[in-house]
Amino acid sequence: MLLLVITLAVALISRPLRLPYTLVLVVVGLVIGISPLLPNLRLNPNVVLFLFLPALLFEGAWNVDVKQLTANWLVVLLLAVPGLLLSVLVVAALLHWTLGLSWLLVILLGAMISPTDPIAMLALLRQMGLSDRLRTIVEGESLFNDGVGAAIFELVLGVLLVSLGGTEATHMTSWWISILEVLWLMLGGLVLGIGVGLIVSRLLRLVDDHLIEMTVTVSVAYGVYLLGVILHTSGLLAVVGAGLVLGSYGRGTGLSDRARQASHDVWEFLGYLANSLLFLFLGIQIGESHLLQILAGIGLALTGVVVGRAAMIYTLLP
Repeated sequence: MLLLVITLAVALISRPLRLPYTLVLVVVGLVIGISPLLPNLRLNPNVVLFLFLPALLFEGAWNVDVKQLTANWLVVLLLAVPGLLLSVLVVAALLHWTLGLSWLLVILLGAMISPTDPIAMLALLRQMGLSDRLRTIVEGESLFNDGVGAAIFELVLGVLLVSLGGTEATHMTSWWISILEVLWLMLGGLVLGIGVGLIVSRLLRLVDDHLIEMTVTVSVAYGVYLLGVILHTSGLLAVVGAGLVLGSYGRGTGLSDRARQASHDVWEFLGYLANSLLFLFLGIQIGESHLLQILAGIGLALTGVVVGRAAMIYTLLP
């Protein structure tokens, strides 16, 4: 309850002052984290994975313009896969050459910080008259590169664990096994989500109760994530696949008129709530940790992300 009150207060204060809402949330969270007068609030990583990310990804996929996404699929694919890999390598190279860390460790770090979260930026660009095409490209990239970044992280983490022991032959074998696992993570998760989305879209035609229909969409968002985890594939990409199908095909053919309008409002609220709490917790975590003592390393990592982003755009985009 306290966190909801804080996010509400930040929204009411930042809007008339025209301050970036998410940035103010991080600053407020930072104050909470370093203040001895406020309760100790820690964010369990499992809460982020299960509670926040499915809601954010499903809401983004639900509302994305699928026609625009299909028309610009090549650009989105280039940015989300080879573009993200390029960004990870740029970050890794910079940190390896400046801090002397091992390649596996810096690639692991690059995979964690390179995926984009354009929510704060999109809110600003909409006010500047951002075109539908550019907005769809940015949103589409952010939807897919979360899953791709997680897959790269899994790949490098697996190799890193194997490298702690074993022979050179086992190291090479671990690379090939990890690459196959990454392909299963990405393709399996996406196919799973699309399949579930198509099945649920057909089943929704049998229901004419907006409350049940809304419950189904929320259940799919979290259920397909859990199913992906159980099948050892990417639950994040499964959520994206299901959201894209239900938000375009399912919403148009399976939902009643009342549920169609309600779904827009409900998912807009859930996405807003998850995003607000996530940025607030981000500030709290920074305040409670020792990150402020390693600002130089953080600055290098951010520089690598910016340079990698520029290299991605200027080398891959047509």
